[in-house]
Amino acid sequence: MKKSIIGLAAGISVAALLTGCAAGTDSSTDTGSSASSNAPEGLVNANTFTACIDPEYAPLEYYADSTGGDIIGFDADGIRAVADYWGVETKFEVTSFDGLMPGLQSGKCDVIFGGLYMSEERLQIADAAAVMNAGPAALAAPDLAAKLKEGSDLCGLKVATQAASSNSVSVQKLSDDCVAAGDEPITNTEYPKTAETVLAVINGKSDVLVETNVAAAYMATQNDGLLAVANGVFDPDTTFGVFTPKDGKLSPAIAEALRALYDDGTLAKIAADYNLDASIVDVY
Repeated sequence: MKKSIIGLAAGISVAALLTGCAAGTDSSTDTGSSASSNAPEGLVNANTFTACIDPEYAPLEYYADSTGGDIIGFDADGIRAVADYWGVETKFEVTSFDGLMPGLQSGKCDVIFGGLYMSEERLQIADAAAVMNAGPAALAAPDLAAKLKEGSDLCGLKVATQAASSNSVSVQKLSDDCVAAGDEPITNTEYPKTAETVLAVINGKSDVLVETNVAAAYMATQNDGLLAVANGVFDPDTTFGVFTPKDGKLSPAIAEALRALYDDGTLAKIAADYNLDASIVDVY
């Protein structure tokens, strides 16, 4: 048990729950970008690419030392790659997950490159360029995970999700389907941070946690013997997007940069660096 929780802290920053790092807002700037700038119009700060980020979502964005310092992961390195492509500096505005979209809308940052589904609700208030194929996945103790084969198997169970996430919406819709079919509803408990959803299952407060397929595989790896992915419960039918202000000048520039970094293999290399299947990266 101790070993798995230590591994969890290293991967998704359980220690941040104690220090409050992601509960507020912090910022850091990477320097050393190329000398010549091809910065697009619309940046919040001239010659700086500013991203709102919640670094508690390994392997997409997390602290290298679990509690602070450098932010790494597929999304974090993708942000740096876009900044390098434009020849500008990188700045991270650290916030909680539910503060990402408000931060973008209030002008704190240029972009959310952070594991957000391109849902209809989000596309009504922000633009987005596709970056990765994704979808929800269910994790549970290995014995239970082996019994979960389809969505209806979650009926009557206690499920943990991250607050303000599309996964939570998916679970609620599934619960409604359970009731319509005459089954027991799903008891869905929302937590502010992904680390808390993992601990809820490990500590027995919830039976299952629902997270994106990308993060779920990492969580299972970090908690071998305690958590396993239940294959087939959900279909990977969603797309992660890179979000920019609605109808803003930056939106087409982001889409063009992502296509260039996809075509030259940069995004595939970053995916491989974090043990992600490069085939799920898709910007077209």
